[in-house]
Amino acid sequence: MALLEIKGLKKNFGDLKVLKDVNMKIEEGEVLVLIGPSGSGKSTFLRSLIDLETVDGGSIAIAGESLCKDGVYVSKKEKAKALSKAGMVFQHFNLFPHMSIRKNLMCAPLLNKQGTKEEISKLAESTLAKVGLLDKIDAMPSTLSGGQKQRVAIARALMRNPEIILFDEPTSALDPEMVGEVLEVMKDLAKGHMTMVVVTHEMGFAREVGTRVIFMEKGSIIEENEPNEFFENPKSSRLKEFLNKVL
Repeated sequence: MALLEIKGLKKNFGDLKVLKDVNMKIEEGEVLVLIGPSGSGKSTFLRSLIDLETVDGGSIAIAGESLCKDGVYVSKKEKAKALSKAGMVFQHFNLFPHMSIRKNLMCAPLLNKQGTKEEISKLAESTLAKVGLLDKIDAMPSTLSGGQKQRVAIARALMRNPEIILFDEPTSALDPEMVGEVLEVMKDLAKGHMTMVVVTHEMGFAREVGTRVIFMEKGSIIEENEPNEFFENPKSSRLKEFLNKVL
């Protein structure tokens, strides 16, 4: 059973078809990298997987739990079960500025009654240690760099103990010198066999860490392959043109 299975996914914004019959299977431990020009539907695709966008057709199943079938969403309870399997890291960190890093990490687990306050606090400490920021646990977000804030955002996603994490251009809002520290955390997650779907413009990361790379344009998958073949022997003229511009 695929960890993430998408069949015939469609999404329209008025007359604009943003996703056109997208089909995809992602196995446990895969790092799937999505690349493509702006407006190709990559971010909308990710947002659809965690119910931030309502699809107009198709099916989504996360770790065997259906989110929607043939464009019809499951019950609220079933939806929550599916969504509990996935975490997401956005382009912008969205940390609560008035809360310490510890409280930012504890907020959702406390709300969802995932344990006692003491247990969740301990979990926050161990999770923040995974991204190399345990010494910042009682700091305020305003004292952190952009790279540190994004590492906290990754820790926040890990607090859910997800089976898959979605990354929507996690380094695009960072100064160039801060990109590396975030990519290193993502590489460590990949080494630990975390299943990931990553929308990024970082071609070096796609080549080094991805198990599969997909090129999207105008809401459709144009080409996919393992990284070496994808970058060295692109099949479609459109992918060749795109890679010539970005590499």
